[in-house]
Amino acid sequence: MAEKANSKQQPKAAPAKVSPVLAEIEKIMKDFKGQPDFKIAMGTRLDGLGLDSLDTVSLIMDIEDKMGVTIEMNKETTVTVGDVVKIIEAQKNAKK
Repeated sequence: MAEKANSKQQPKAAPAKVSPVLAEIEKIMKDFKGQPDFKIAMGTRLDGLGLDSLDTVSLIMDIEDKMGVTIEMNKETTVTVGDVVKIIEAQKNAKK
């Protein structure tokens, strides 16, 4: 009997855990945009959210107010939703 090279199934990877901070940001953005089906990921670019600069500032201020953090916007270092998540997580961890 010839053995098939690919007869063994690869174990399935565990589903990636969604950061609670990312989930909260997504909820805030859904409310902000008025789109209940709106989805984001860590790699979602802030300039790809379909917001003008004033709306982006308003959104960041909304996130700051609702999450009790301060987010310094810098075009070189704050590019993706993941960058915002990291800023928030760092501030929350520093408070512990």
